[in-house]
Amino acid sequence: MGFRLKPRDEKFFDFFNQLSESILEATEILKLFFENPQDPSQTLDMIKEVEERGDQILSTVMNQINSSFVTPFDREDILLLTRELNNVLDHIQGTMEKVIIYKAGKPKDVNVLKMVYVLQAAAEEIKTAVDKLPQIRSKHQEIIESCEAIRSYEQEGDYLYRAGIALLFENTENVVEIIKWKEIYEHLETTLDYCENVSNILKGVAVKYV
Repeated sequence: MGFRLKPRDEKFFDFFNQLSESILEATEILKLFFENPQDPSQTLDMIKEVEERGDQILSTVMNQINSSFVTPFDREDILLLTRELNNVLDHIQGTMEKVIIYKAGKPKDVNVLKMVYVLQAAAEEIKTAVDKLPQIRSKHQEIIESCEAIRSYEQEGDYLYRAGIALLFENTENVVEIIKWKEIYEHLETTLDYCENVSNILKGVAVKYV
């Protein structure tokens, strides 16, 4: 027997939507920077503004979840999903912070930009899945398909990470430059890991409430 959905408290769906939209926005800002590096500090400020909205949403959810008599699904799942969505935002900001801390300059390898494109694709699938949560019973299979797509993007990101690190060691003689870009690669790869965490939670919720 499947779980019964509780009467909806639409505000939580709104919070999920706001977070997924923020992830897309932050990813777009990051992508534009790596495509055409301009002022890194200005780029970071733009991402920070988006990330701070995510922090506010997380705080609001934590404050409201215990005061809500009914929630659309288990409180634990709501908190997990909110936290993991916010973790993606945090790590997008963290990637840009690494660029500034290390004064990394222009990417030395196209695989960095490819990883950002993969991150953008994963963010779009997260948004697609989150948009369907209010119709979870009728659209659970579509949510699961988006989750599988996110997982595929994470695997593609792993491949690009390995390829990028290999080229970095092969083509870069300056050890400091290797350290800089290795850190940036790792942060992008971790961001994609958090996207996969989001997909695992979404898939679990979709399966639970069939």
